[in-house]
Amino acid sequence: MPPTLFSAALTKFRELAGLTQLQLAGRSGTAHSSVNRWENGGSLPKRDNAESLDAALDANGELLAAWRRSTTGTGLPEWARTLDAIERGARHLSIAAPSLVPGYLQCEEYARFVFASGQPFAESDELDRLTNLRCQRLRDLPQLSITAVFPLSAVAGVPTAIAQQQARYLVEWADTDRVAVHVVPSGSTMPVPTSPLMLFRLRSGEQVVTSDYADGSVTLDPDTHERMGTLFTTALAASLPGDLSVAALKDIYS
Repeated sequence: MPPTLFSAALTKFRELAGLTQLQLAGRSGTAHSSVNRWENGGSLPKRDNAESLDAALDANGELLAAWRRSTTGTGLPEWARTLDAIERGARHLSIAAPSLVPGYLQCEEYARFVFASGQPFAESDELDRLTNLRCQRLRDLPQLSITAVFPLSAVAGVPTAIAQQQARYLVEWADTDRVAVHVVPSGSTMPVPTSPLMLFRLRSGEQVVTSDYADGSVTLDPDTHERMGTLFTTALAASLPGDLSVAALKDIYS
């Protein structure tokens, strides 16, 4: 039988763990013949067996994601097919934003400025609605922590009064245990894609990666996760440490 995404992932994680098929069967509570059949692509296990295999191989949800993709065509759980569901199922978000402060961390003045610039013909009531939705979002997700990387110019480059409000807002969040802020100093290059990159770590241990474009948020293929993780790490390496980032923000309003 031709290999499936799941069978290839199962073989990879078993070999990385240094286990034989028989040893994996014993560790996961499954039959040796079943493990052999699953690795050869003869069939797919039931969900509970896929979960047992994932746990036995310390795959951190990646094997389970491969099983989902083989059975449903997507690596996401059934409930995580929209950004809202992904956010509510996540415990941590790593985000690299190339030009603006991430929406989750925008204060009201900054968010309204961004919306008004992008939608110059919008009514005031509509701008109020969009601003409220954006600025309330992180408070509506109390389980979510964030590591954010963005250029210092994303704050300093807006009108002074707005920049000062935004800088104070970021420092307040950075003083909590939920948000880590890292700014890329002026004059340095931020080596990330032109669109915001968001890496969600779900409570199950699985990862979902999305990117924002002009027409909405796009969920990226699991095959890209390793490369996207490298891009975020590269952006983080170009930024200042947390304490120096906070100091740079304080300079904006001091």
